[in-house]
Amino acid sequence: MIDLVSAALDDDHQLDKFDCGAPSLNDWLVAQAYRAKESGTAKTYVWTRAASDQVIAYYAIAPHLVSRAEVSGGLAGGVSVIPSCLLARLALDGSVQGRGLGGQLLRDALERIVEAAAIGSGRLIVVDAVDDQAASFYRKFGFRPVKDNPQRLVHKIATVRKNLQG
Repeated sequence: MIDLVSAALDDDHQLDKFDCGAPSLNDWLVAQAYRAKESGTAKTYVWTRAASDQVIAYYAIAPHLVSRAEVSGGLAGGVSVIPSCLLARLALDGSVQGRGLGGQLLRDALERIVEAAAIGSGRLIVVDAVDDQAASFYRKFGFRPVKDNPQRLVHKIATVRKNLQG
């Protein structure tokens, strides 16, 4: 097993060698993650190996709103706009793919989102899968597609909280 450190992105982290195989995810990390941090639009968390600053995995989370029209009635909870958290990005470097770490990275992200929701509230976790394979990955963890968009998936924070505790 790899000894991993999970931390908020900072100036010491090395991003230049990160390659998950999806250019849009690689490019966002290098070109946008620091800008999102500075502007307050998203917070990026990274994984490194112990005693290294080279990023081998990351995810970004951001506050989000979902319209009631997008989701089924039970998820809306009687409101027209649903406070949510967007899991904006989630990626593993190719050097660590295929080891079952994707589920662990997702769990790390979900734990942070649940913790944030306990402080600031929120009803849903939203992901926009980059492709069908990613959508299938999220469905394995209980995420369900919204109406008319199979690659936008949601999960109730309350359910995730229960699953993490149990």
